[in-house]
Amino acid sequence: MARFQENYKTLKHALNDVYRVDELKSLAKQISKKIPPRKAEIVDHITAILFKDLGNIVASLDTMAVKALAEAVHNWNGVFNTQQFHAKYGALPITKSTGYRGETHLFYLFFVNGKIPADLMTKLEKEIKAPEPEQLNYGDLADTQDLTVRETAHAACMNLNILLTMVAENKIRVSPKTGRATAATIKNISTALCDGDFYDDDKIGPLQAFAWPLLLQGGGLASIDGNFLKLTRAGTKALKNDLAGGIKTIWTKWEKTKIIDEYAQVTAVKGQRAAKGRTMTSPVHRRPVINDALRCLEPGRWITVDEMARFMVSENYTFEMTNYDWKLYFGDPHYGHLDYYDTWPILQLRYLLIYFLEYCATSGLLDVAYKSPYDARTEFQSCWGADDEPFLSMCDGLMQIRLNDLGAFVLGLSTEYGTLDAHDFELDDTDILYQGSGTPSPDHSLYLDKIAEQKEAGKWHISLTSLLNAVKAGETLKEIKRYINQITSEKIGQPLKTLFEKVENRSTAVVEKGKVTLLECHGEIRKQILTDKKLKSLCLPAGKRHLVILPEKEAPFARALETLGFIIGN
Repeated sequence: MARFQENYKTLKHALNDVYRVDELKSLAKQISKKIPPRKAEIVDHITAILFKDLGNIVASLDTMAVKALAEAVHNWNGVFNTQQFHAKYGALPITKSTGYRGETHLFYLFFVNGKIPADLMTKLEKEIKAPEPEQLNYGDLADTQDLTVRETAHAACMNLNILLTMVAENKIRVSPKTGRATAATIKNISTALCDGDFYDDDKIGPLQAFAWPLLLQGGGLASIDGNFLKLTRAGTKALKNDLAGGIKTIWTKWEKTKIIDEYAQVTAVKGQRAAKGRTMTSPVHRRPVINDALRCLEPGRWITVDEMARFMVSENYTFEMTNYDWKLYFGDPHYGHLDYYDTWPILQLRYLLIYFLEYCATSGLLDVAYKSPYDARTEFQSCWGADDEPFLSMCDGLMQIRLNDLGAFVLGLSTEYGTLDAHDFELDDTDILYQGSGTPSPDHSLYLDKIAEQKEAGKWHISLTSLLNAVKAGETLKEIKRYINQITSEKIGQPLKTLFEKVENRSTAVVEKGKVTLLECHGEIRKQILTDKKLKSLCLPAGKRHLVILPEKEAPFARALETLGFIIGN
């Protein structure tokens, strides 16, 4: 047979070019009693019979072979894709071909060198029905004691607020070269995280605390300034009032970031950073494929990671992990090369586990069900040099995922997240009560915490102190009133109006107008300055021996003072 696949326009050309006479006779014998002696005649004979009796010949094939034809004709442009087929159907057509001495299976009459010739394709399109579309097999959450379930959307928004606040306060120290947070910073982040990190086992290590500083940089919400992160304009916007939008910004830009290859946490696989030639492909080419596959998920339904991986192969949401498989190894570079093994579970599957848990779940896109990574997936231990590793990645324990509402919003499956009906909140004098289902979105919870004191779940009390603190923190009464009117259907009542009037009075009675310069005066010069026609308009008395220069009047004051023969001393 020919070594490389060609796009044959006719079956005659393909049969003549690819098969030997004995193989052609074997094929002819299965569809006809008469077998011509010469190769060209056999080719003509096979072609004529196949095109004349195509329906019956197809019907004689086993079920799997017919399904293979249907997939190739209607979905794969005539090519038989073994990996996709096996992923969808769990088996392959039985095609025994023993070369010179045995029969050539009838399957190879259609797939000549792996592809259906064009003229045969045209006839098969009318003869064979399109296959059933691929389906994702959802299921219930596994009922096992060792499984931890995390709903991540609310915590992710809260954590984004926490991390952005830490950045604003200059608390995120990173390496200027790699952008990775220092060990002390990761420890501080772990302590501050809403709901904590996925694991508290030091041997497993931090996941969210490690990922968040990278997500902020790769997502354009923070940038490196010396040894610390600083907020970008987008980061400042997200911190103020748009956490869900901030996460969407992160995820949109994360696809193209080169700040890290997520697979780099699999330290047991050596050779990822070879001296010559780029061993690993760029994650920039992997992430869009995975995100497209995630868009196929139905929000709110659990699915196993293994089923998701099967679906991705079946529907060709596949990606390459390496440029050179042979450069990767376990243990010893002379014995542990990965190119001796099926690398899908070691490379692509592990990348999916890391991407889903450490990055998607940290960002709040996927709810997750997971267990300890220790011995959770042990297939890699059959590789030379890997038998002593308890797990390959820290995310090996991820078992099931669920696309949530935030994930649907971030991936573009819905146009909004966390929007409220005007009846979700109710105004009761100076209390705001949440009447909606579930819990308010983090944006609303955080803003209500700024302007009021939470007394119990779903109840915030607005007081003189809470409003003064909000104004002190930079909020305006106009914006607070607008927000309350937006989330409630009731008009602001007299008790709350009275509070606003008191806050207006107390926040405007003493107003900062700028910084002044305090001068100490000796002798009669103080009186002389205060009675000078020009100088007295530039300053004010402060006690018996001091004056203050009015804001931005320092220069004219100094010049006028020199006309009296004095200068300002140190």
